[in-house]
Amino acid sequence: MAFRRSETPRTLELTSLIDIVFLLLIFFLVSFAFSLSADVSSSRTYSELDLPRTNTSLPVLREDGLENLLVQIMPDSSEGRTRRKVLILWPSFGDTAMVSLGQAFEKAVQDSAFALFPADFLALPEEEFAALPPCTLITDAISRYIATERLYRRGGHPIIEVRAEENTEFKILNFILEVCGSYQDEIPQIIIRTSL
Repeated sequence: MAFRRSETPRTLELTSLIDIVFLLLIFFLVSFAFSLSADVSSSRTYSELDLPRTNTSLPVLREDGLENLLVQIMPDSSEGRTRRKVLILWPSFGDTAMVSLGQAFEKAVQDSAFALFPADFLALPEEEFAALPPCTLITDAISRYIATERLYRRGGHPIIEVRAEENTEFKILNFILEVCGSYQDEIPQIIIRTSL
């Protein structure tokens, strides 16, 4: 009996080839280190990214003493409806003892270093809003604080601290940030703290 070998034409099976190509593509994408720049020679991977660091020390946020100008924004419901009251709390300067928050609060009330926003202040245009007594109080206080810091702190940068309720209107905070931003590098740090 004669055994005959049959030759079947060899073809390329595309389904298995496509599977292999997709597996290689997935493996390449998962193991590829994404770079931060287009130039491969100077690229850095995300694992080598430098995270930002702060030089702020904890005494800036101490509760017992006041070291920075503090703009306190709080609700005031003395006339039946809730409005916003702005108090300016001043730290001690020179060789005097550090002022506590309670002492600074009492002094602000005695010196009338506070002002009330009207109930409809959100509807006011920017120019009228900036002319309101609380806004002029904030602007004048920051200006005086920077001038006083130059005299007493010998090269130290003034820090502005804002304390407000959690639901304080952004228009007030934005105004404070714009005033501080107008001094550019003279105010390197603004601390914003909220309370419930």
